[in-house]
Amino acid sequence: MLFKSFLEKIKTTLSRLSPARRIFLSFALVIFLGSLLLSLPFVQATTSQATYFDHLFTTVSMVCVTGLFTQPVASTYNMWGQLICMLLIQIGGLGLMTFIGIFYIQGKQKLSLRGRETIQESFGYGETQSLKDFIRSIFLTTFLVEGIGAFLLSFRFIPEFGWGRGMLTSIFLAISAFCNAGFDNFGSTSLLAFQTDPLINLVIAGLIITGGLGFMVWFDLATQFGKKKKRRLRFHTKLVLFLTAGILLFGTVSTLFIEWNNPGTIENLSAPEKLLVSFFQTVSMRTAGFASIDYTQARPVTLFIYILQMFLGGAPGGTAGGTQDYDLLCLVGLRS
Repeated sequence: MLFKSFLEKIKTTLSRLSPARRIFLSFALVIFLGSLLLSLPFVQATTSQATYFDHLFTTVSMVCVTGLFTQPVASTYNMWGQLICMLLIQIGGLGLMTFIGIFYIQGKQKLSLRGRETIQESFGYGETQSLKDFIRSIFLTTFLVEGIGAFLLSFRFIPEFGWGRGMLTSIFLAISAFCNAGFDNFGSTSLLAFQTDPLINLVIAGLIITGGLGFMVWFDLATQFGKKKKRRLRFHTKLVLFLTAGILLFGTVSTLFIEWNNPGTIENLSAPEKLLVSFFQTVSMRTAGFASIDYTQARPVTLFIYILQMFLGGAPGGTAGGTQDYDLLCLVGLRS
């Protein structure tokens, strides 16, 4: 009842604002509440030395799925703190208005016109007649993909850390990867300890790509291959798939070629391992931020390529950040 009343107050307060302002204020609200929750004493790890501003910075980074931190998650928050972190990352990936929307749908209440406009704008969704089905599909797809990812990762982490920490780590990484957040609960070394592990690298890379493509792309693909009567893919879907494949191919080949004989990164690895690391780093640096190499040892040209990939980001309507490669291409097309 309290949570429902809280949502009602949010709805009343934001009812007269434009969709863009509502999105902005919803994120600001989550950041404020999240920083307070992470500041609570009972969510702190025994090794925590974080101040409120560290918690605030971490909250902003998680809600904005950036991946930056001043204090590592593993040494700052206990299990309860990490559960809060997962919730913040999930809200950041999907958006607070989407969560509010699903609560109204489950409560069989009608979304207001402004509420529909806000959710449509946040995901780039242009069809109003089945918005409820669209929101439900977002949640089902998200939890299904994250669940599969966590299940696969558990085969590696449960034997390594035991059931409790192993499952927590698997779920944390699955959510962080799908939401393109780049956070982990290992410490300041990120995924360096699992640099050549095929299961971890490929599962996390797959989650990052899935979230970065955008829900509209996946729903279009599902419609295409789920019906007997085929139809052509939308131009948006084709363009996103083409750009994603091109950027990942270019980044992987560039990293492999430039870093091949760099002793500080991948020189001492076998050829298949070099390819795996190059692919993972390209996927991660474009939209997430996990590290399987020491960036301080990477060559300047490689870092410049990574900067370009981070600037481009993922596709509209997904969980990734950046300028959105699709939007950038549209701007170039308008200028030409």
